[in-house]
Amino acid sequence: MAKMGRPKSDTPKLHTLSVRVTDSELQELREYADSHGMTITQLLHTGVLLLLKTPDVEVQNLFPY
Repeated sequence: MAKMGRPKSDTPKLHTLSVRVTDSELQELREYADSHGMTITQLLHTGVLLLLKTPDVEVQNLFPY
C-alpha cells in the first residue's frame, strides 16, 4: 500500500519567528494580504525576500533614521 500524507519537503522549515505588532499594524497586514489573495505568512515571506534582494543603498533609503 502507498504511503499516505503530505510528501516530505526538500527544504523543511524548521525554525519559527515571532513578531509583535500593534493592532493597527496587524489590521494593515490583514487588509493587504486579503486584498492580494495571500496569507500574512506569505506576505511576510515575500517582504523579507524582497528586502534581501534589494541593494543595501536602496534599503537604507527606506529607513532614514
